[in-house]
Order: sequence, then C-alpha cells, then structure tokens
Amino acid sequence: MDRKSIISSFGLILATGSIWGLVEFGAGMGLQKCATLITGAVLTGISFFWLSFIWSATRRFLPVILIVGIAMLFKWLDALLLQVAWNHGSVLNPMFAFFTAMVGFILLLAVFRNRFAGSLRSRILVGGGAALLAMCMFPLVKFTSGTPACTYAATNIPLSVYTAPVAMVLAMITVPLGFRAASWYYSENRRIHQLETSRVLYRIWSPAVFMVCVMIMIVVRSI
Repeated sequence: MDRKSIISSFGLILATGSIWGLVEFGAGMGLQKCATLITGAVLTGISFFWLSFIWSATRRFLPVILIVGIAMLFKWLDALLLQVAWNHGSVLNPMFAFFTAMVGFILLLAVFRNRFAGSLRSRILVGGGAALLAMCMFPLVKFTSGTPACTYAATNIPLSVYTAPVAMVLAMITVPLGFRAASWYYSENRRIHQLETSRVLYRIWSPAVFMVCVMIMIVVRSI
C-alpha cells in the first residue's frame, strides 16, 4: 500500500473515526456493567485496531491524529446527550486515553519505521509497546482533567498500570488485525473503482456512515 493524500483519504478517515467513536460508545456501556476493573484496558487495546488500520491505509501520521479527534468529538456528543459538562472527568479521562494510545502508537512506529509493514513480529511488538506506553502515561490525566486516575483497591498503584498487561495482549492482536484490514480494504476498493455503477455509492458512503453512527447514539441515549 502506498502513501495516500489526506484529501483522497478523507472519506476513510471520517468513516473510521466515526465507527471508532460508536464502538467506544457501545463497548463502554457494556463493559461498565460487567467488568469495571479492566474496562480501560480493554478499550485501550481495541483502540489500537483503528490506529493501526488508518496508518496502514494511508502511511501518514495526520490521519491518525484526525481519527482520534473524531472519536473525541463523539465522546463530546455523548456528553451533550447526557447533559454532562464537556470538561467533566468522565468525558476528559477517556479522551485522554485516546490521546495516550495515539502517542504510544506514533512513538513505536517512529522506532520500527518500515519494519512495521514488512514484519508481523514488528507489528506485534508495536502493539504491545504502544499499549504499555499508553497505560503508563494515563496517570498523567490528573494534570489534564483534574480528576486523578483510579487506583487498584487498597493500593496506590494506578489501575491503568495494574491492568496494562490486558491492554498489551489485546494490542498485540489488534495492531496486526488493523494492518490486515487495511490490506483487505484497498483490495476491495480497487474492485469497486472498476464498476461504473458504484461511483456514486463510493462518494457518499463515508458521510452516510458518519450520519448513521451519530443517529444510533442519539436514538440509544433517547430511549
């Protein structure tokens, strides 16, 4: 896969960020009910799929930053629907987790460079290392939102550090999966371009995905 321009990839960026925001919304609701101890670790591990996918599809760092921004906008939309202040800890803390995942991923990519695309082992190491960095950076959230990170019961160990192995294992799976999904996407994309009747659909699918994701959130929060 070659490097893609931001303009030609904007539809993919918008759709990916929107789906990530919706998945974060749905998974967060489910995990908060059944596994609060590892909620952050699981969601962090999942987030690396989207980061890996968009970087593998575009080979640029700006799209990675943009999908994080879109996912954050979905978090703010959820806060608006719940009538929660935009700067509440329940809003800013997850957004900071998006940021630390992005930083960890970009730093590890800078270390592995071209080896990421050429080696499954490198992709696994990027996932594990990026997740470890993200989880270890998360306690700094106190300086961003004013709400300190949770600690493990009866200890001073940040919960993000305690559950970091969970995020690492998941990221070691999701980063290679994101790379593979990007390869599949461009294989299918070339096939669609060959069909004249699919040109209109190709132009509108991304805004349609964005609108559907927004509508699903609105409907769920309205029930």
